[in-house]
Amino acid sequence: QQRPLPLQPLQQRQQLRRQLQQQLRRQLQQQLRRQLQQQRPLPLQPQRPLRLQPLRQQRVLLQQQRQQQLPRQLKRRLPQQLQQQLPPRQRKLRLLPQQLQQQLQQQPAKQQQQVTSAACPTGYVRTPSGSCVNLLIDFNNCGSIGYVCASSYTSCSNGACSGAPAVQLTGGVTVPGWGGTVNVDDAYVTLSLPFSISLYGYVTSSASVQSNGCVCLSGCSSAYTNGPLPSGSFSGPTAFGYWDDLYIYAGTSQSVYYGTTGTYPNRNMIFEFYMAHFSGPTLYYHFQIVFYESSPNIVAYSYFQSSDGGSSATIGVQSSGSGPSMTYSVGTSGAVPVGSLSQNSPTMTLTFNTNAGTYSSSG
Repeated sequence: QQRPLPLQPLQQRQQLRRQLQQQLRRQLQQQLRRQLQQQRPLPLQPQRPLRLQPLRQQRVLLQQQRQQQLPRQLKRRLPQQLQQQLPPRQRKLRLLPQQLQQQLQQQPAKQQQQVTSAACPTGYVRTPSGSCVNLLIDFNNCGSIGYVCASSYTSCSNGACSGAPAVQLTGGVTVPGWGGTVNVDDAYVTLSLPFSISLYGYVTSSASVQSNGCVCLSGCSSAYTNGPLPSGSFSGPTAFGYWDDLYIYAGTSQSVYYGTTGTYPNRNMIFEFYMAHFSGPTLYYHFQIVFYESSPNIVAYSYFQSSDGGSSATIGVQSSGSGPSMTYSVGTSGAVPVGSLSQNSPTMTLTFNTNAGTYSSSG
């Protein structure tokens, strides 16, 4: 009989196997730890799908863009608010190129529309530059636009270069219906004025221009026979710059021109008389009657030429037909310098102050 094999070797083999497994497990764990410490993925560990990385990056980028962008409403309002905060001149400079180009293209049309929208006064024509000129009296547009009289002439009269006195008031217009193709004698026309004028405390924004050398604030008359002041022919405040039987001959530049000089509140209302005498077409009377916006109740007379020196004229001012009044001269020879055709500055100026009841002379 044979003896059975002992069991000890089998147990030893099993025990040895377990030890080897444990040792292998420890080695694997140590290797895994080292790889994790070195941030290296395990060779056997499956990597995450690469598809998720681009999608995540897109989300991050989109989130950053949203954070950087302003809300649409704020984005629209911000340029408008910034534009309103700028001074007016800089607003124009900060236009977008397209807007600037559109404005530049539209600008000539707008300018042309502005130039041609307002009609010129009666008797005036428009030049290519847009200004209104009177071809009958304009020295630089005599008879036709752009025709300049030679220096040997003193004026443009009835559209022809002439040696007659030149109108001194720049931009003045003629009293409607006076001058050009008709004779004017013993007449007056009431005009609306750009600002109020006054004499002896009477204030008005209209005045009547009389062809015999007077400006009436009210109660005017066409009387041509001069006399002492106060005159019952004129019931209201009247400035007698040169009350005489004056005349406007057709076919000449003779008329009464009126207009303003200066700027508010220091404007001057000027009435310029360029006349001849009844039955005396070669006798010239050239003077201005001036009212001052900043000096109420004061009127001045500036004389350029008087062919008879005042020998048949009344010069002064009155409040009404019964007074008060101030008289400089009545039919006094030599009261006014004769002057000349080429006179461009006043030979004498009379200033009447109806506040103080005094007058003065200069020149």
